[in-house]
Amino acid sequence: MKPSWYEFKAKSEETEILLYDEIGGFGVSASGFVAELQAVPKNHRLVLRIHSPGGSVLDGNVIFGALQRHPGGVTTHIDGLAASMASVIALAGQPVKMAGNALYMIHNVSGSAY
Repeated sequence: MKPSWYEFKAKSEETEILLYDEIGGFGVSASGFVAELQAVPKNHRLVLRIHSPGGSVLDGNVIFGALQRHPGGVTTHIDGLAASMASVIALAGQPVKMAGNALYMIHNVSGSAY
């Protein structure tokens, strides 16, 4: 079953990634994201489009590292919201572009125990 929080779209020399939902959680792990990323041609530039409230720090760190290791490079576009862990993933791009009406929110890690 394909995760609902991201989508890969291959074009001629680039692959667009839509990260438009929560990162991790609900059974969706970074392993699926990284597996799809490995199928992208190494010479393709990644165009990462973000609209996300954030999510799992652990999944997010894996995704960030995988994006940084992609040899074709990454351009990040913050389309609406890059909050919490999504704000960190956004920094995997070079350059990082942001819509004039977009929001970027970063904070220290938080957690809870039950």
